[in-house]
Amino acid sequence: MAKKRVKIIPSILSKNKAEFTKHWKKISPYFVYTQIDIMDGKFVRIKNSITPDTVKYLTRRHKLEIHLMVGEVLKYITSWIKLKNVKKIIWHYEANKNIKKIKAINIYLKNKKIKTGLAINPNTPLSKIKNIISDFDTIQIMGVKPGSQGQKFQSKIIPKIKALRYKYPNINIEVDGAVNDKTFKAISKAGANIVCPGSYFQKAKDVKLALDKLK
Repeated sequence: MAKKRVKIIPSILSKNKAEFTKHWKKISPYFVYTQIDIMDGKFVRIKNSITPDTVKYLTRRHKLEIHLMVGEVLKYITSWIKLKNVKKIIWHYEANKNIKKIKAINIYLKNKKIKTGLAINPNTPLSKIKNIISDFDTIQIMGVKPGSQGQKFQSKIIPKIKALRYKYPNINIEVDGAVNDKTFKAISKAGANIVCPGSYFQKAKDVKLALDKLK
């Protein structure tokens, strides 16, 4: 099988509208598809106040995927799918490990023509989700513990990416957390075909140059 080209989707982790606006303006000229992080202060330590109304005007010309780092997944989904430019919603296996509920949410979103992604934390083995992997458009493997940027990349996820790619050659494997010019090569070589750099772009003096370093 030919190696998939790696798609770069910037992630935006912001605490409030002012911070989101600042982050958005920095990266939006260079991308048409962006991931927005939503945190509830329960599933992860930090809570942000980013809602569909917060981003509606700014993001109207872009495609979005929403990464829900929340416990009450369905509650958040019902508000975010109201935005027509939301193309994919990703939520965590660890938020509710009930496989029947995960499958039900997946079906609900697919019926709404929304792509679905299931995220797993660095310590969660693939065996926990083995019976539902093929139900999803994307499996997102976290490179760090979710909830804050600037953490060190956990290289133990590399064998997990390789194993997932070997067994599911056509699935989207997305990596989020500590993606930068130092970790990109190992992540892509292992088999990931989507990466979500966050602080890497926000800390860059020149986003285009930072992007070129990943290509």
